[in-house]
Order: sequence, then structure tokens, then C-alpha cells
Amino acid sequence: MPLLRHSPRRLGLLGLCAATAFVASCDTTVGFRPNELLWGFVSLSAVKNPAGETRTAPTGTFFRGEVSSLPSAAVRPDTCFPSRTYVPPTNSFAGVAFLDAGASISLNIGGTTTEVPRISGGGITKYNLAAGTTVAYRPGDSIVVRVPGANGGYPTTEVRGKTAEAFTMQPVTPPASGYMQLRWTAASDNNSALVLSLQYAPAGGGSTVSREILCAFADDGVDSIPVAKYQEWSAASNVTRQVVANRLRTVLQNVNGGAIQFISTYQLPTPTP
Repeated sequence: MPLLRHSPRRLGLLGLCAATAFVASCDTTVGFRPNELLWGFVSLSAVKNPAGETRTAPTGTFFRGEVSSLPSAAVRPDTCFPSRTYVPPTNSFAGVAFLDAGASISLNIGGTTTEVPRISGGGITKYNLAAGTTVAYRPGDSIVVRVPGANGGYPTTEVRGKTAEAFTMQPVTPPASGYMQLRWTAASDNNSALVLSLQYAPAGGGSTVSREILCAFADDGVDSIPVAKYQEWSAASNVTRQVVANRLRTVLQNVNGGAIQFISTYQLPTPTP
């Protein structure tokens, strides 16, 4: 039976380069020739409650369709890209055929298992906790994702990885001239990336952020940005200027007929639930 055709999609992560989301359209992605496969994405992003406890609301999405790029912690160009229009991150999966992957998927994080149930409605199938529900975890813990699979849907699979560690970052302050220095807590290994979004609101456009400069670095705790790359963000005429940093970890694994990807992020400033 031939597969239905859908238009190629870039899944809206992260937003990968701006906050936390799924699959991004920035140059920290692995490119793919458009094709239709079975895709699974399990995402875990850190939030902090008012008591300062780190929590998360993991999500899963499984479908048959096309993607044109995937976020990859292995792609670290150590540079910034030209300013572009800032679009708040969203997870958009229009034009794909959603798949059943079982009644729930399980995530074992640091030895504690959380069942994330299937929620279907309006032609969309996702795996989410109940609205407003989060679970406590320790960033940097190991994780095992188990997908039971379903007949005629997504296949049974298991993915092992590590969640993105918490980190601190020195204030990002543009100098009078020359390179802008960056310092942050280095990752524990070379399997993560540091993605920086320099966000700003130019003069004449109101105070809402409308532009950003995206940067991606090896997660070794130190780097710098030349003035030509950051000068639009640092302009004194800007109404608003802010920095959002993300530590990114990804695991991409083949399954029968496609692939599954686990995506974990830790953001500064860390969002609230």
C-alpha cells in the first residue's frame, strides 16, 4: 500500500535556538533529503517551580511524514548567524499522519519511571501529562525511553540517553569594542551543545522582542563573538535586549521504517511550569 504524501516540514523546536521546542530551522540541524518516514520525537525540557525545584513535562509525538532537518547536539559551528525575525517557539505538526505508539510511553529518569499517556482528539495524537502536571527530576540524570508500539502504528523501541545538565552563565555584556566573551559551566562530556539566542527589539518597533541572532557553540564553557556578529543586538538604540541560552542534548536512533529522536534541554533563564 503506497504511503500518503505530505509536504516537507521543519518541526518548530526548540524554537531549539530560541527556547525549548522540537525540531528547528536553524544551522544547528542535520539536513535531510525530503522523504516520508516514521518519525518519533520525545522531548524533555527543564522548568523550575516557585520553590526552585527542577521539574519537567515530557512529551512525545509519532507520525508518518517528511522532515527537512533535525536538531543535533553534534552540530556545533561555533559561530553566530545573521539577525532574523524572532518567532516564539511552537510545536507544529501540520500535514503529517499521526501514529499510535501504544497506550502510554514510559520515561525512566534517574531510576524513577513516569508513564506519559496517549491523548487523541481532533485528528491529533500526542503523549502528554495532564495539563499543568510536571514531574521532579535531576538534570544530567540518565534516561531510558520505552515506546510499546502499536499494530499499524509506530514500532516498539527503546532509547537511552542523558538529560541536559543544569548550568550557570556569566552575564553577557557587550564590550566597547572587539570580541564579546562568553563563560558558562562546561558540560560533562562532548555530547551536548550550547545554543544562544540574542534577542532584541529595535528602535521604532515597540518593546516586544522582534529580532534575534542565533549562535551555537561547543559546550566547553568558553567562547567569544566578534563585534560584526553581535553589533545589531548591542545597539544602544534598541528598546529591549535579552539573552536566552540552551544546553541541548540529542539522541537519534533508527527504527524499522524511520527514526526516533530524544531531545533534552536546559534553558537560562529557566521557565516556570
